Amino acid sequence: MNVLIVDDHALIREGIAMMVRSIRPEAGVWLANTASAGLEIARSQSIDYAFLDLQLPDASGFDALQSMKRRNEMMSVVVVSAQEDRPTVLRALEMGASAFVPKSANSDEIRTVVQNLFDGKVCLPDSVLAPDARASTGAARSLPNEAQWNLTERQKEVLALLVLGLSNKMIARRLDIVESTVKIHVSAILREMKVATRTQALLEVARRGVSLPTF
Repeated sequence: MNVLIVDDHALIREGIAMMVRSIRPEAGVWLANTASAGLEIARSQSIDYAFLDLQLPDASGFDALQSMKRRNEMMSVVVVSAQEDRPTVLRALEMGASAFVPKSANSDEIRTVVQNLFDGKVCLPDSVLAPDARASTGAARSLPNEAQWNLTERQKEVLALLVLGLSNKMIARRLDIVESTVKIHVSAILREMKVATRTQALLEVARRGVSLPTF
C-alpha cells in the first residue's frame, strides 16, 4: 500500500503520515508540499490513497484532484480542507474524491477517517450529511447495514468502485465485465438506494457507515 499526502502545512502532512503508519506500519508514505510535487509522485509511484489539500501554493486543489484521478482512477483521494461548506464538499465528490476531512477535525476524528478509509468506509463532514439525514426516517437510519439495501455481491463491488469515482468503463475493466452490464448494475444500485446520482449514493454510504469491498 502506498499513501500520498499533499499539503503545504508540515504539521498536517506529518500528522496524517503518523496516523497512517500507526494503522498500517507496512504502508509506503510519500509527502509533498505542492501540487506539482504531488503529481510527480503520483506519476512515478503506484499510489493507492492520496490526502489532498485544496489550498496549495502552486495550483488549485481541484485541478490537482482532477489530474490525479485522470492519471489513476483507482486511487482513493481524500480531500483535506479548511473549507467544509456543502458546495465545496459536493464539488470535490463530483470530481472523484471518495472522502473529505475538514481541517477543523481533531486528531481522533482524523484517525477515524484514516481507519475507515482502509476498512472500505466513507467519511464526510456533518455539514454535508446533516441536511439529508434530517430527511431520512429514524426507522431507516436504525437498520443494520446488511438490512439497508438488497444488493448482490457483484453490485456491492460496483458500488465500491463507483464510490472511488471510477467511470463505468473503468469499473468494467476492473471487474472484467462489459460496460453495458455495469450500466445495468449502476441503475439497479441507484434504484435500490433510492437516489438519483452517484454523488447521492456516496453520501448515503457515508451516512449509514456501510463497509464496502476494498480493491
